Amino acid sequence: MKIVLSAYPDKEKAEEVATNLVEKELAACVNVIKVENSIYKWKGKIEKRPEYLLVIKTTEKAYKQLEMYIKQNHPYKVAEILKIDVEGGNTEYIQWIEESVLSKLLRVPLDFRATKRISESAKKPRTLSL
Repeated sequence: MKIVLSAYPDKEKAEEVATNLVEKELAACVNVIKVENSIYKWKGKIEKRPEYLLVIKTTEKAYKQLEMYIKQNHPYKVAEILKIDVEGGNTEYIQWIEESVLSKLLRVPLDFRATKRISESAKKPRTLSL
C-alpha cells in the first residue's frame, strides 16, 4: 500500500481530482484536508496561502498512472506528489485498498494456453522469390 500526498489551491479542484482518482480506480480512498496555511518560497518570494491536501490511498501497481493523472490535471506548474510506503497497519484495510485499486485487472483470468497455441501455429514467413 502507498500513500500519496498532493496539495491544491482550492477545494473544488481538490475534490474533483479526488473523485476522479476513486472513479478511475487509481485510489481506493482520498481524504481532502483543509490546510490553514502553506508557507513556501516560490521564485524567490515567500508565499503563504491556504491549500487542500489530498491523502491518497493507493497501490504500487497504480502509482505511475496516478502520478500521470495528477501531473496532467494539477493547476500548479510544479505539482506536489509525494509517495510514502506503508509498512504496516490493519491487514483488512490494506487488503481492501489492494482489492479496490484497479480491481478490473484482478478479474481478468489469464489463460497461458492461448500463448502456447499461438506460438505453435505460427509459421515462418515465406520469402518472395524473384
